[in-house]
Amino acid sequence: MNGSSEQAVGLDRTVRFGEVQYDFHVRSGTSGRSDLRTRLTELDADRFVLVADTGLPEELMQAVELNLGTVAPTTVVRARAAESEKNLTALDRIAEQALESGITRRSVVVALGGGVVGNLAGLLAALLFRGIRLVHMPTTLLGMSDSVLSLKQAVNSSCGKNHLGTFHAPVMVWNDLDFLRTLPADEIRSALCETIKNVLGIVPEHYDEVASLLRTDADYTPEVLGRFIDLCVDAKSAVMRSDHQEKGEALILEYGHTTGHAAELLTGGRFRHGYAIGVGMLAAARMSRRLGVLDLSDEHAHRELLERNGAPTQLPPGLLTDALVEVVRRDNKRGYLPGTPGTLDYILLEAPGRAHRPGGRMITQVDEETVRAGIESVLHDQRSLVVA
Repeated sequence: MNGSSEQAVGLDRTVRFGEVQYDFHVRSGTSGRSDLRTRLTELDADRFVLVADTGLPEELMQAVELNLGTVAPTTVVRARAAESEKNLTALDRIAEQALESGITRRSVVVALGGGVVGNLAGLLAALLFRGIRLVHMPTTLLGMSDSVLSLKQAVNSSCGKNHLGTFHAPVMVWNDLDFLRTLPADEIRSALCETIKNVLGIVPEHYDEVASLLRTDADYTPEVLGRFIDLCVDAKSAVMRSDHQEKGEALILEYGHTTGHAAELLTGGRFRHGYAIGVGMLAAARMSRRLGVLDLSDEHAHRELLERNGAPTQLPPGLLTDALVEVVRRDNKRGYLPGTPGTLDYILLEAPGRAHRPGGRMITQVDEETVRAGIESVLHDQRSLVVA
C-alpha cells in the first residue's frame, strides 16, 4: 500500500441480504484495535475458535489471538489456504480440533485469512450444533471486498468447486486494512478483478471512477482500498437485498465464474481466483458478441479495466479447450434450467449493467461451438479481440 499521506480509515455499515443483516466494519491504524475488543466483548462468547491461515505472518496471527484472548478463552486451529485443502477432509480435521477445545453453542468461530479459510470456517460454524456464530476477519482484499459479502459457505468436491455447502451469515465482519500491507501486488490486482466484475455487471455508472483509480502497480492508499470495498458493498447489496441465496438477480455475481472456475480448478488454484474470473469475463463477453447481444465497444470496455488493473487477459499456458469445457459441464449453476443437449449454462451481458435474459431468466444456454470460441479467444498465445 502507498505509505504517503495516509489517514486512518473508519467505515461502519450494515449489510442486508433478504431478512439477514450483519455489521461490516473497515478500519486502519491502531485505534481500530480497541474498537475490535469492544465489539468482541459485546458477543458474550464463552470461547473463540480462531481458524487461521497457516501462511499468515506469525506476528499478525499472534496479535489477533492476543486480542481475542483478552475477551474469552481462545483456541487456534490452523488451515492451509489452498484450493486442494478446501474439502471435507480439511473440514473434518478442523471440526475435531474445535470440538476437542470445548466449543459450545455460545462460542464463536473466527475466520482469519482469505476466501479458502473463510469458507472452511464458515461451513464449520454452519454445521457445528446446526449453526453457531461466525466472525470474519479477512486478511486479503478479495476476502474484504467479495467473499465475506455473501452468505455462501462451501468446500469443493472431487468433481468441482463449491459443490458442498450451505448458507450461513456472520454476525460481524471486521476488515483491518493494515492486514493488507504485506500482500503481494498480484493479490491486490486479483481481488480488484471482482470489483471490475461488479462494475461491469451491476454498477456501470462507476466505470469512469474505477478506471481512474486503478493502477497497474497495485500501490493504493488505505482510502482508495476503502473506496473499492465500499463500492463492492453497494453493488452486492443491490442485487442480494431480495435474493440472499443468489438464485435470481444475484446470479449476475457469477459473471465470469463459469470459465474462470474451470481454469482455477485445472491449475490447482495456481491461477489466482480473481485473475481467472477476469479472463472468464473476457470469454463470456466474446460469447455474447458472437451471439449478437453485446457490442464490440462493450467487449473492449472489459479489457480496458483489466489492463488498467495490470491483470492478465489470457489463460495461463497449458490449458486446453476440451479440458475446460469438460469442467464447465459440471459447473454448479447446472439445474436452474432444464438441460438442453449441446449447450452449456452461462451468465452473459447485453451491455454493462444489463444481463442477457432469454425468457426472462438470468441463465443463457450457449451452444457448445460458441462456448469453445469464447474460451479459445482467451487461450495463451491467442489474440482475444480477433474474430474467430
